[in-house]
Amino acid sequence: MDIANLTWLWYLLPLFLLWAGWALFTFWRDRRDLALLGDHNLVLSPDVVWTRRVLKGGLLLTGFLLALLGALRLQGEPVPEDLNLNGIDVMLVLDVSKSMMTRDITPNRLEAAKNAVLNWMQKQEGDRVGVVAFAGEALVQVPLTFDLEAVSLVVSKADVNSVDIGGTDIGKGILAALAAFDKDDQGKRGKAILLITDGETTEGASDVTEACKQAKDMKVPVVTVGIGTRQGSPIPDGVSFWGEAVYKTDRAGNVHISHLDEGTLKNIADLTGGTFVQGDNTENLASIEGALDGLRKTQMKGQGVMRRKELAPALGAWSAGALLLSVLI
Repeated sequence: MDIANLTWLWYLLPLFLLWAGWALFTFWRDRRDLALLGDHNLVLSPDVVWTRRVLKGGLLLTGFLLALLGALRLQGEPVPEDLNLNGIDVMLVLDVSKSMMTRDITPNRLEAAKNAVLNWMQKQEGDRVGVVAFAGEALVQVPLTFDLEAVSLVVSKADVNSVDIGGTDIGKGILAALAAFDKDDQGKRGKAILLITDGETTEGASDVTEACKQAKDMKVPVVTVGIGTRQGSPIPDGVSFWGEAVYKTDRAGNVHISHLDEGTLKNIADLTGGTFVQGDNTENLASIEGALDGLRKTQMKGQGVMRRKELAPALGAWSAGALLLSVLI
């Protein structure tokens, strides 16, 4: 049991207790008076009258008590809320490699991507969303769910430590997202992958073309969002002993400049029937919603967040019944 309007308890409970105390006093007084009148034969059946008054008063007390509990919004056990909504299934594939810490977008690529996703999810209704974080490997952090608050929490906490293996393997990210879709629901729901990355792949990465082929066979378009600029910027790699910024270097010892690989991301979108979104500024990132709007939305039924069962309607009905009986008796 739980009370939703706990504040009202401190106002209504003292009033109810005062009224209940007065009612008990009147019961005692009536019992005394009926006994006295019965002794003088002014009341033929004092016990019958007393029983009727106790029953009438008890119903009044019960009715007001139930009304009090209803006003406090007494709630029962948690139950899942059924949802019937139109939407699509979207697997968010988020790049959390170190190159996403590049600051060619304010404050950096990863934070800009996270802010864009969080803003996009605030406008979604009826969509199921899941999350895959990838760098040198890919991990499903959230399976497809209607609970977008949980998804937002995971996205907001994503960082370069979300995945143990460094690098950028876009193919693994796409394959992990494809595996997260329901296999027995093929073709029944609109599906899409929202891939957010700077597009730079590292040596030894899996075959992106093969992953795109599987996505096309499953009829899952990949909407690619390119985070970063063509000019690029150095990748932060901590600070020196003197507090100066240190940047990632290549094998020759030169500072590596991370650029947006627009060509790779456009190719992924073309191969899968998706769309490419230029994510080099906040305004362009806001167009994610438009890129997904054209996808087929279908009726979906599922269980949403857990909510406690409201007992107020039932309590109100029982209160009205008790008060009505007290009038009729």
